[in-house]
Amino acid sequence: MTSTSPDELRVLRDATCPACGLLCDDIRLSCSGDRIIAADRACDRGRSWFLGDHRASDLPPASVDGDAAPVASALDRAASILVAAKAPVIAGLTSATIESQSLAALLADRLGATISPDHAPEALPRILAMQRAGAVLASFGEVIHRARVILLWGVDPDRSHPRFRERLIDRPGRFVPEGRAGRTVLVVDQGASACRGWADGAIAVSEGRHTEAIQALRAAVRGVAADPLRLERQSGTPRDLWHSWADLLKAAPYGAIVFGTELAREGAAAMETLMRLLDDLNTITRCVGVPLAGPGNPSGAEAVLTGRLGAPVSVDLAGGTARYRPSDAEPWTRVRSGEADAVLVVGDLPDDLAADRPESVPLIVVGPRATARAAPGVVAIATATPGIDHGGTFSRSDEVSLPLRPAIAPDRPPAREVLASLLDRCETLRAERSLPSLPPSAGAHDAG
Repeated sequence: MTSTSPDELRVLRDATCPACGLLCDDIRLSCSGDRIIAADRACDRGRSWFLGDHRASDLPPASVDGDAAPVASALDRAASILVAAKAPVIAGLTSATIESQSLAALLADRLGATISPDHAPEALPRILAMQRAGAVLASFGEVIHRARVILLWGVDPDRSHPRFRERLIDRPGRFVPEGRAGRTVLVVDQGASACRGWADGAIAVSEGRHTEAIQALRAAVRGVAADPLRLERQSGTPRDLWHSWADLLKAAPYGAIVFGTELAREGAAAMETLMRLLDDLNTITRCVGVPLAGPGNPSGAEAVLTGRLGAPVSVDLAGGTARYRPSDAEPWTRVRSGEADAVLVVGDLPDDLAADRPESVPLIVVGPRATARAAPGVVAIATATPGIDHGGTFSRSDEVSLPLRPAIAPDRPPAREVLASLLDRCETLRAERSLPSLPPSAGAHDAG
């Protein structure tokens, strides 16, 4: 950033936008004073995020039980709650940096807590499918430079990831110098995707029928004979069309199947069938899967929990041993069932989840605008906003990590500093109360 006086225009080049899983890192931000006033190259979604009011100067830096409080007092109260808890849970994480997520994992390990990111319910079908069937995945760069056929299955990137076409399809690659002209783009949706307007072919599949549709394409790829009437009835598409698509995928030197949450809503069976389709294609040619994540840093959360604690979601650390429990260790499930007796949210807290908390369960929120949640039973500590006034690292949908470059000076501490202080207070308090220390789980002691 150029060096100027605070009131003059400042320009930050190559900023990273966390408004969707693409993490576009070519944004040019113009800043004046403590505000971002322009975000060139950003899509409408990105501009709305960058130009929003992130300062929250009307909110206190911390609050306890609905009243403004010094940060130190809020940290002491939060530590007291967590150390006294028998079954604490740690949630949020998807809008936090990898550095903050790592400290949250370490804190969960020291407390014997359950930890999982808030996107776990929608991510779990994909995770379970990949654990059962494996996955052939690739980076965006691989797709840009090699993919000749791109199949969008259950995603509408024009709406969810607005610069997808510009960055992955229209862009020339090393082995696809023609860019869009050198690629065939196919779409499977419910019949109303915006990207149908520029795709080379589209098939409409009704909700709940994606598994059958993928099986139909698998049969065509494998050359399995199928009853045409039965196949059309099950998949909603004539057999000849599936065969023509199978021929395109098999003939391509490199293909990519892009998928997202619509397919995940059908459950792990649909996801696993897609992974098996990729296996079939890779016996003939090269074809990869490309999941598209939502905004923020959900991919980073999965990577951190896997690396630190051994599983990407729903890790239960009670007793000092990390256990992967996808069926019953999602934090908000435990809150609703009455099993959890304290909640720590790192990052943003959605309104619907906030409403799920029983009044008897204390809530600690560490994140931007956290003190907007001031209420009885709530300890809140406001932090800087990643990508606005705080740096750190986010992970793209393809698990490539990118640095965040803050555009304005912070007026709140970063979440990683707050979590580090909270961890220190918790360990000090345990020692003062002569509470036994939990043995660290493998990897968790490296966090931070």
